[in-house]
Amino acid sequence: MTGDKQKLQIGVQVSIWLLFGLSYTLIFARFIPALHSFVRALGNMLPMIVLFYGNMRLVERFFIPKLYVRYAVWCLLLTTLVTAVRTQINLLFTGYDIDFLPEHNQKFLRLASIISNTGVILISTIYQLLIHRGNQEKKALLAANEHQEAQLQFLRSQINPHFLFNTLNNIYSLAVTHSQKTAPMVLQLSELLRYVVYEGQAEKVELEREVQQINRFISLFQMRQEEPVDIQFKTTTIPEDLKIEPMILIPLVENCFKHCDFDTDPQASTRIALKVENNELYFHTYNTRDDLDLQKDATGGVGLKNIRKRLGLKYPDGHRLEIDKQPKSFQVDLYIKL
Repeated sequence: MTGDKQKLQIGVQVSIWLLFGLSYTLIFARFIPALHSFVRALGNMLPMIVLFYGNMRLVERFFIPKLYVRYAVWCLLLTTLVTAVRTQINLLFTGYDIDFLPEHNQKFLRLASIISNTGVILISTIYQLLIHRGNQEKKALLAANEHQEAQLQFLRSQINPHFLFNTLNNIYSLAVTHSQKTAPMVLQLSELLRYVVYEGQAEKVELEREVQQINRFISLFQMRQEEPVDIQFKTTTIPEDLKIEPMILIPLVENCFKHCDFDTDPQASTRIALKVENNELYFHTYNTRDDLDLQKDATGGVGLKNIRKRLGLKYPDGHRLEIDKQPKSFQVDLYIKL
């Protein structure tokens, strides 16, 4: 429980007890001098406070762990003690004629104390059980969040090495041929790795930063080609305050490049578009493909299944992923409410 919530809870309980004591005092002040009425109210309220919080402790220690016999014994002892104390205090005021009490003797006062003490026990038991239930729900939620975060970290760890290995293979092919593109490509990769290693592990990043890395990734892919290929990436104006799960869009772009038939079709193309309206992101990827061509990456990568899982964890009710696979094309449409 946070400090503010704890203070609020204590304040509410103190207010309830003060209201109870004031009401008790005013009721008996009609028949007893005000000072005596206050003393009687205080003499009854303090033992009832001990009973209330003492029973809460017994419920926590014995009742909740299902040690019912121990709970019953200790509760009976505590109730008997409080009943005896209250009865003796109330006997000090039997000299006054109190109209609404049918009798004003020890037997009646003891019975009245037993009845009111039973009510206190019932209320404190329900209150403690509600607190216990709330704590259990918080623990379950915390455990679920920790499990969710562990899943996200695992899925991210699957993406990052795959992304790195593909890019390193590209650089290696350039280095073998002593290409002048090698140095610029290494520089672009270092910037991408900085994003992947540091910002890619954050809970969320600015959408603009993710878009920058998409542009960088496209540049890296173009560098490995002997001739420029047909890749178009269009974006609308991106609000500065919008954030997104890191490394959620780049794998979709990587998937385009991996399965596009650039190597076999001079007319091959990839179209990527990003649009933001009313804090809703629309991300579209399209690439031509050859359905007869074998998958270029034998390992298969993490694919769209990984993205689906991450979206389900991070945006359970705020996303839609649509995939349209045709013999000659492959299209992905992603909607996310940021």
